[in-house]
Amino acid sequence: MTPTGAFGFYAGLNVIALVMIFFWVPETKQRTLEELDYIFAIQTRTFMRYQLFQALPWWIKRYVFFQKNARLEPLYKFDHATATS
Repeated sequence: MTPTGAFGFYAGLNVIALVMIFFWVPETKQRTLEELDYIFAIQTRTFMRYQLFQALPWWIKRYVFFQKNARLEPLYKFDHATATS
């Protein structure tokens, strides 16, 4: 395998990983354990549908077309608001 082929192989694996992470790994940053239970209780199919039909079009509108008024409806609706310190 040439250096160009190795680089192409590595780049292809990174693109595949990006797609898999986008569709299968929910964001869990700064969530409580109760919220994580709720997040992981949602079916993967529902999360994938949300990512494809809600999050991806929002990202394209917001960061490709620079539409500041683009709104993303959240998938998770928690009972309480998180406290800020």
